[in-house]
Amino acid sequence: MKDRVVVFGDAIIAIILTIMVLELPIKYGLNGVVDISALFRAVGIYFISFCFVANLWFQTAYAFNRVDTVKNKNLVFYLVLLFFLSLVPSATRMLIEDTIQQTILIYGILTLIVTVIMQRLIISLNKQSNVDEQLKTQRIHELNRQGLFTIILRVLLLIFAHFFIHAGLIIYLILPIMTFLQNIIDREEDTLVDELGQEQQVDYYQDRNRVWGGTMQRYSQLLRDSMKDASKGIPDRREQIMYEWNKRVDQEISNREEQLNTATKAEKNKLEHELRQLQRQKDRLKKQKQAFENRRIQKDLRHQTLGE
Repeated sequence: MKDRVVVFGDAIIAIILTIMVLELPIKYGLNGVVDISALFRAVGIYFISFCFVANLWFQTAYAFNRVDTVKNKNLVFYLVLLFFLSLVPSATRMLIEDTIQQTILIYGILTLIVTVIMQRLIISLNKQSNVDEQLKTQRIHELNRQGLFTIILRVLLLIFAHFFIHAGLIIYLILPIMTFLQNIIDREEDTLVDELGQEQQVDYYQDRNRVWGGTMQRYSQLLRDSMKDASKGIPDRREQIMYEWNKRVDQEISNREEQLNTATKAEKNKLEHELRQLQRQKDRLKKQKQAFENRRIQKDLRHQTLGE
């Protein structure tokens, strides 16, 4: 059933993109010459809608890929999403033919509705794909936070574009591109985290900015890694993260042990509890590192066997 749903959605999205490009109006001047400025403006607006639809396809395809079956609730979400998405070509044509406050308002409201439904679908699919409750809670919290930020940004853009039409169009162009880059980063991070055990995944999402050294550092590094050969980039990055993670945990253990010397009785109980947690985390990291090394040895042995 899932395969048929995904294929059906892919077909609808392909038709939507085809309709949009076929409906591009071509205006001619008095001498039968194509109006180049109008053509470029039409292609630019089409590109905005293309990026928006392509970004939606990317996000939903990745979310569906992480589940084995499609629940009835998610199927309804997806069909409603496709219905509103199928209206995008008409809204795009209206915006191309007459770029005024009314048409950009219609376009903005429609893309906002599609974004809200897509966010709910992705959250629902992630609830289904994550088995560990703690990991599920953290992941859903993060998706809700990202979704709320995106919706607020689109509402503000809707208001801004109503008063500044051409500047709003430029932002509408930038937004799906930035969202697409965010999706690439999220997928690269998911690929990296999938190599960890469930306990390590929970630890990672709790402390990932400290592991990476900050949000911007994490974004820039993951984006660079996504441009590399996955078979070469991911193992190196994984080893570096494990090294930095172990280093940070060792440093925190050392700090807690120093604080114990001057702590009060109540503070000692708290510090000892934190030390036990850090030690358990260190033990889990040690096991994970050993598992990585064992897999690498097995992989090298398979390559040697095939080479012989």
